[in-house]
This record gives sequence, C-alpha cells and structure tokens, in this order.
Amino acid sequence: MAVASIAPPMMAALALLAAVAPMPALGGQVCKPTDCFGGACLGTPVAFQAVDLPLMQWGAQGYTNGGSMQAYSLVQDDFGIFLHGPLWRPQLRKPEDFAPPLYLAGSLVDKIWRLEDFRAAPSAEGKFITANMKFVSWAVGPSTMYPVPPAREGGPERFLVAEGNPFLVNPGNHTTSMWQGGVDLVDEEKCTTIFPTSFVGKMTGKVVNTVECHASGFCFFSVWKFYDDSMPASDDCLYWCSVSNVNDPTSCVSSGIVTDMLGQRICHADGRGAVHGLTVGKTDPQNGNAFDLFLLFTGKGTFDAGDSSIYKLRMEVSHQGTKSASVRTVKTEPWGSDLWQKSVQAPHDVGVDHAWIDDDGKYVWVGTFREKNDGVHMLDYDTGKLIHSIHGISTILPGKYSYTSGIKGVGAWGKAGSLLAIATCEKYGTQFFGGQSAVILVDISASLGQANGTISDSVSSDGSGNLEGSGVTDLTLLV
Repeated sequence: MAVASIAPPMMAALALLAAVAPMPALGGQVCKPTDCFGGACLGTPVAFQAVDLPLMQWGAQGYTNGGSMQAYSLVQDDFGIFLHGPLWRPQLRKPEDFAPPLYLAGSLVDKIWRLEDFRAAPSAEGKFITANMKFVSWAVGPSTMYPVPPAREGGPERFLVAEGNPFLVNPGNHTTSMWQGGVDLVDEEKCTTIFPTSFVGKMTGKVVNTVECHASGFCFFSVWKFYDDSMPASDDCLYWCSVSNVNDPTSCVSSGIVTDMLGQRICHADGRGAVHGLTVGKTDPQNGNAFDLFLLFTGKGTFDAGDSSIYKLRMEVSHQGTKSASVRTVKTEPWGSDLWQKSVQAPHDVGVDHAWIDDDGKYVWVGTFREKNDGVHMLDYDTGKLIHSIHGISTILPGKYSYTSGIKGVGAWGKAGSLLAIATCEKYGTQFFGGQSAVILVDISASLGQANGTISDSVSSDGSGNLEGSGVTDLTLLV
C-alpha cells in the first residue's frame, strides 16, 4: 500500500492541517536528494532482532502448519507508520555482507533510506543483524522505486520513484503542496519529473503507487489511491510510458493508459478497484518486445472486506518513430485465485498489495494486507497455484496491527543467501504523525523440508500442491 493506507476519516484532520500549514511550495520542491545520496556519509547504526514467523502450507484442505521461518525485524520511529518500497541492490553486495544494500521508502515522512553494511552477529537469543542506515532523499509520499544506471562512470545509481500524496500536507518536511505526486527520476543532484506528462498533470500531479520498467524501454505506472472503491477514484488507471532512453529515462517520449484485449482502458471499476501493485514478468525468448505483466487489483482501504484480484497479461510493445509507440494486450488470464478467492471466504478479502518474481523465475511472492490473511505468499509462476504463506507480520509491533505493505527479494527459494525484504505499516488509529513501522528480512534460503520445523513436501511436480483447478475462466473482468 502507499500513503495510501490512511482511512477516509483521517481526511478531515488532514484538511485542518492543510488550513493551518504555511503556504507552500510547488510540486517538485519536496523531492530533493541529500548529501548522502551517493553513500558518502556516516549514517546511523541499526540492529535487526531475530524473530520466527509461522509458515503455513497450502493444500486441498486449506492451510496446515509448515513450521517457521527465520526472520529479522527492524522497528524505527523515523519510519513513521507507513513504510513501503523495499528494493535490494544485489550487484553491490560485498563478500562480507549478510545482505546487499536495501532501499526503503517512508511514505508519511517523505523520506528514502539506504541500509548497507549488513552483518550477522551472535546474541543470547540467537543471531541478530546490524546495518548502517542513511537518509538519501526527500520525496512526495514515496511508495516504490525502480533502479536506473548511474549518469556518469563511477557515480551512484539513480531511481525512478513512484510518489503519491492525495492531500495538501507533506508531513516529513513540513510543507504543503498542490502536487499530488507522480514519477521522479532522482539522482545525486536533482529530481526530474517524467510523469504526469500533460500541462495540467505536471501542475497537479497524480497519486502513483507502483513503477516498473521493461528492457524494451517501456515503463508502467499504477495510479491508485488508498480509498479506491470507497470514494470516487475514477482517474485511478494503469499508465504506460515509452522513455527517452531505458538507461537514462529523463522523459516519457509518448504515454497513455493501458487497454485490455477489447480496447477498454484498465482503470477503476466499482467492485474491483484499480491496479495497486504490478510487476513485469518473463520476456518472450523469441520476441524482446513481448512479456508478461502481473496486475494486482485492490479496492477499498479497509482491513477486512474489500476487493482483490490478480491477472497475468501478455503484452506486446513497439516503438513507432521517435515520438510514437504502442502497447497492446494480447492475452489476459486470472492468476493466483487460490490466494484471492480461496484462502479467505467472502465477504472477507485478502487485500493484494505488491509482488516479486524470484531470480529463478519459478515463483511469484505476493504480499497481502487485510487481517484474515496478512502476510507474504509463494505461488507458482506458470500455474498461479498457492504453495505456502508466511504469517506473523501482524504481531511484529506488540499490541498493534502491522501489515504487509511492500515486498522485494534477492535470490530464490532454497538458494543460499536468499532473502525477502518486507515493508510494513502500522494500522492507522490514535496516532497520525507518530507511531512506528518495521522492515522484516526473511531467510528463504532453506528448501522445503529444511526451514525451522518440519514441512511435508506435498508440492507436486508442477508446483500446484495437488490442488484442483480454480475454475475461473471469465476473462472479461478487466473490461
């Protein structure tokens, strides 16, 4: 979820805050890299505490106990109550590192951090992890990030940052702004807004939740507000952007709203919500301009009932001259229905959030935030079958409900050195500017049957867990 996690009753409080806040600055002025952007600063030492998270195996009879997973939790006041957008940088991992550098986004505090120099150390309770945390950039309600190569040899990596704040207040740096967000290219010197592209859009912004790009030079942005399907959100749509240069995306040369197989725009629909998270999948080995795209639809900013669904699309893109491009959906199928249709019973809902495809391309990990199945879930890429779920996220903050709000991994299930990073949010309540959230590192290097506890390996050769087919065949739900 993005700033995104504030309930409609909070809106009155935000309006009051906006009324008394000093008058403000224009849109791009909130986003600004710090002197730490390239990592040349001391940072703050932090320590992750060891925790065990329940692993639940999915099968024909539902969930059964599968043991537990070793994890490490870092709780920080500076995160605020809304943490999002974990992003590993595996190519920067040093031999002595327990984990590679990790970026995180504090949506309510308008900050982006980098954690590095991960080290494992023994303790009375077992192993704990230390790291160094650096504040690298301001941004407007940042949610997710996509890495971009350095602008110069030896320079730091840059990032496309999805930003979204549907209110006037930027609590992190105590400003107000009419700009609701967009996509910024952030480097060591400045922020360059590449989306929205229209004149009005550049002035007012759009609440962007997720940014993902493909090697063909096309990026995708989900415009999604947390209250989608609870209040009017008709402009919540999935956008495409043909960037000027895939290694230097300083602008959208052409852009538009993604359409389905029938030519209908993929936007908010009552009873379905809109695209919340998305992830680019495998590329066709015979066609570099054809690839899979997973779309996670979410409606209603609530923690029990709501709308969730996941679809797997086959996309074909093409560049038509220097200022024209096309994006076409050639196939659509519902995917992962074990998770969003079977793991909870209506009127309850799982609340699909974000997804990550492991480095082997065999499994897709999906985060969910609603109370009946809060956690992260491993599904088979090809079949969409649910294999198992990691729970326990909701109890990371004692006495409070914390939920999964972002997920990214490095490596793959059962491979040495592989980890999940899970961002969490604290459920809104009495505090608004206070509170805490956590980032959790989960060791996924243990294969089935080797985690903390005994896991019976009932996963069939196709990764299905011996489940029957979902029976979902209606592909018109995207219309």
